[in-house]
Amino acid sequence: MIILLYFLSCTTACKAQYENEYGEIDRIALTIAAAQTNTTADIAAYIQSHFNTDTKKVRAIYTWVANNIQYSSDSMHRVILNEDRYEKVSFAFRRKKGVCENFAAIFDDICMKSGLKSYIIEGYTRFNRLKDETGHAWNAVFVDNRWYLYDPTWDAGFEKNGQIIGQSGTQYFQVAPQDFIQSHMPFDPMFQFVDYPLTYQEFNKGIIRNNSKKSYFNYKDSLAVYEKQDSLSQYIATSSRIKQNGIPSTMIGLKLSQLKLETEIVYQDKDANLYNSAVADYTAAVARFRDFLNYRNNRFSPAKPADEIGATLDGIEKQIAAASEKLMEVNRSKATLLLNTGDVESMLSGLLAQVKTQQAFLKDYFSTAKEN
Repeated sequence: MIILLYFLSCTTACKAQYENEYGEIDRIALTIAAAQTNTTADIAAYIQSHFNTDTKKVRAIYTWVANNIQYSSDSMHRVILNEDRYEKVSFAFRRKKGVCENFAAIFDDICMKSGLKSYIIEGYTRFNRLKDETGHAWNAVFVDNRWYLYDPTWDAGFEKNGQIIGQSGTQYFQVAPQDFIQSHMPFDPMFQFVDYPLTYQEFNKGIIRNNSKKSYFNYKDSLAVYEKQDSLSQYIATSSRIKQNGIPSTMIGLKLSQLKLETEIVYQDKDANLYNSAVADYTAAVARFRDFLNYRNNRFSPAKPADEIGATLDGIEKQIAAASEKLMEVNRSKATLLLNTGDVESMLSGLLAQVKTQQAFLKDYFSTAKEN
């Protein structure tokens, strides 16, 4: 009995100390002067100067966002596919209003500017044991060598069936992954941050338990690879993980369609850059070839060594070859809509034929000059 009382007294004391520590952090976070909240960089600078641990920083950021950004359904029209990070943050930050995408983007932006490793996670949720058919966004932050989950939208007050549900305190602050999955299902199973991720079907049916009989998924290694990938590789890998995580619902199917479109955009941007670079190579090669012809028509005056004159044509030929290789890569593209490279290929071929003619002329010209 004495041991039990001692344990309870220690637990109560520790809890009080924990709450007092957070209470002071919350107080400081909520009293930031308006002049220091003009940008997310201003807030991050304030956070950095007042808090010396990651836990304190992330708590202060969470408290500020949940209490200073208001959920507003009129911002939903601002949720744009492929809208860049700056737009998602800046529009809502100026108005101090937004939807979940804006809450998550602002929280993530301040975290990163405060030196915290953070992700925006997209998925869907279960509320009061019912699956929500609308998409949602929340955050993950790496704190004290662990990943934790955060949902500032739900703690700020969120919309459900046309009504704004009041603030719930900090119920969704720094939640362990195995607990957060009770209500939040990421589209990408990697962002469950567990070794045995739930399938979409299990989550939808409320089967929320760790099943070590499943295949082990090393999310830490997967994350390490993900962080080194370019956007195209990330889109492809994400699509693959989603497809492997069970039969998708319509909402997950829409996410896959979005990833497919984003992948297509990356392919097309890459193709356009290669095409434009090939055209630039061609234009530069034409200019150099014209300079050569002018030099030849001026009877190779002023005089230059034969090797130097020949190197000019060789350089033009290499430029043509580089342009042709870029066009070949465009033609190998996985994009659905392919660029027509035929006209540029024809011009490159014609220019190469002229270069070859001049190379033959130089060979004969310098051979004759030596004989004389």
